[in-house]
This record gives sequence, structure tokens and C-alpha cells, in this order.
Amino acid sequence: MSGRKLLFLTPFPPRLDGHHGGSRAVAHLLSCLAERNRVALLSLRAEDEPPVEDAVKRRCEIVEEVPRRLIGLSARRAWTERRRVRMLLSGSPGWIAGTSVAGFAARISSVARSWQPDVVQVEFLVMAQYLRALDGCSAARVLVDHDPPFRSPLKRRAARAWRQLSRAGAERADAVVVFTERDRALVASLTGAPRIVRIPLGTELPLAPLDPLGQPPPRILFVGSFAHRPNVEAGQRLIESIFPRVLAERPDARLILVGADPPRQLRNGAGDGVLVTGWVEDVRRYLNEAAVVVAPLTAGGGMRVKVLEALAAGKPVVASPLALEGLDVHSGEHVLAADGDEPFAEAVLSLLDDPERRRALARSARSWAEANLRWDATAAEYERLYASLLRDTHLQPGA
Repeated sequence: MSGRKLLFLTPFPPRLDGHHGGSRAVAHLLSCLAERNRVALLSLRAEDEPPVEDAVKRRCEIVEEVPRRLIGLSARRAWTERRRVRMLLSGSPGWIAGTSVAGFAARISSVARSWQPDVVQVEFLVMAQYLRALDGCSAARVLVDHDPPFRSPLKRRAARAWRQLSRAGAERADAVVVFTERDRALVASLTGAPRIVRIPLGTELPLAPLDPLGQPPPRILFVGSFAHRPNVEAGQRLIESIFPRVLAERPDARLILVGADPPRQLRNGAGDGVLVTGWVEDVRRYLNEAAVVVAPLTAGGGMRVKVLEALAAGKPVVASPLALEGLDVHSGEHVLAADGDEPFAEAVLSLLDDPERRRALARSARSWAEANLRWDATAAEYERLYASLLRDTHLQPGA
């Protein structure tokens, strides 16, 4: 064990079975780093969120959850949370206001003073608002920007608030971590941060690949949390434009949308070969049964955990170029890349009509994932960054 003390700050409880990819990714990274480091975790937790998973807790020396209550469910609640209400009225994005929780900064300061971490890792840009709570703390600060918000359409006041937070975070952090080269260029152009490091995500590899062909009837699977707007847009695109083209050629095909919080417009699209499941306890059943996994995303940044998990499971994938950012995969060898509704539908049909091609693509995807997506390699990249930051600031573990 290196003896480094790592304090993680997260906007939600990390869980290996989390409802969205960010929760799962942080849980896996934290668990892997805890094998060689001492880890503490301070997390916000909404009223409807499950707590930090026991398997994650057991790896941490300290785990604290601070309630993140909804704003304005009653007049009394609105008065109690008036500071956050003012933020919303001033045009601050809901996620920034919603994660601005009285008392969380004080807990960060207290733990930093008593536990004296060597590195504080802030997961997600929204948590950069708490970096000022570390004033007076000698720890190196790492800000991990999972999904720069400027990669999606924003209203003017929301864009201004995110820019201000991004610049403030870059000024207070010793390093900013992103997952793709395009995100690195974007963050650099907005913040001028002197140290922006690309460390791609890893993923959990099943012990054995899943069924590369799936089960009849042929199922086309999309997985994602629909609390994330780009996933809603992708789901609508599948229901309204891509899947009807597939269905015209393959009337036996089925489209399945799996993920928490599907909005009404997606639920209303169910029927005629379309199933919208909502959250499921175990997505592996749907992955195993799928003939093709799809990701027709057109907005957002970062890396898509849903794509990583499909590759690791050894499933044939059709994805937009945007959904494949951060992955050194080759279309036709590891995945099929397609842009535009007609080309996307044609790519899906080409796999449905050719089981041996599906099998070969799935086998290649699994081999690539085994070589490139292991969490221990990702954790090692973070440890190299920590060592560099500690050398640069003349800090030593335990100082």
C-alpha cells in the first residue's frame, strides 16, 4: 500500500449497482484505489437515492453522507432552502443549486483538518463549488470533469453559471481530469487550466462474455439513465426515426429501452415492438438477450459507460461517433460507427441479417475491452498523477 490518503467528494452515493454510469464508475475507481491507498468518502445523498453500497463502505476508512433535500416541496422547505431558491431564480442550473447544500462544506473542512488527506478528488464539475472549503488544507486537489456541460445546448444564464464554476474549479484545482481529447481542448479553451490530464474510464469485465447473438426475436437494446437529457434525445430518435426503418425490413425486431426515470414522451412510445422498462435491478439479462446494443447519441461529453459495459460483455455495438469518443476502437473491427438515422438503421440491419458478423464483432469487442478497459490500469494512471502532484508541491504522504 502506498500510504496515500485520498478523500473523495461525490454528488451522489457511489454504488457498483448504481442507476447511472457515473455512480458505477466512481464506485469501481474508488474500490480499486482502496486496494493500495487509504480512502475516505464524503457524499451528498438525495432523499430517493440508496446509500453508499456496503462493498464500497468496507473499503473506506471514513464514509459520510449529507442529505441533499429537494427544493420547495413546501413553503417551509422553500424558506429553509431559500439560498438555493435564490440560486435557481438567478438562472443557476438546477444541478448546481440542488447540490449546494448547507453544512457540506463544513464537513469537508472538518474531515480535511482531522484526517489530513494527501489528495482530495472532486468527482463531477458540479462539486467544484466545494473546493473553497479546502482553503488552508495542504492536500493536492484533483477535479474530475465527467461530462463538460458545454457539449450540450444550454440557455445563456446556465452557460454563464457553468463557465464561472469551471473557471473557479480550474483555479482551485491542481489538476483537472477529463476522459476525451475533445473535452481536454474544450476545458482548456474555457478555463486556461495549466494541467489538464486525460485518463479514460475503465469498466468491470464479466468473467465470461455474454451471448454474442442474443435471443429471438432480435432485440435492439439501448441502456442509459433518462435523467440525462442526451439519453432522452437518443431514445426519442430510436423510437421515432431509427427503429421504424429497421422494423420496415425486420418486422420481427424489438426495441428495448432500459434505464431509470424514462420521461412521458418515451413511455408513450412503448408498443409496436418497443418496450420501455424503466430501472431494472440487473441489466445483464437484457444485455445477454440483445442482438445489437445501440448508442445513437448526438449531445454530451465524456465517455459513455453504457458503451464500455457492452464492449466488455462481448456484445455487437452500433454507436454514433460521439458515443465512441475516448475509445481507440475501429469501426468494422470492434464496433460499427454510424451517423444519421438512415445509416444507423442500415448498420443495425446489417448485423441482424448476418449472425456470423455479429459474432465476430462481439468477439473483437471483448478482446479489445480485456486489453484496454481494466480498472486497475485506470487506477494506476490516477496514482501516477497523484505522485506527480505531490512531487510538484513538495508534499509527502502523511504530511
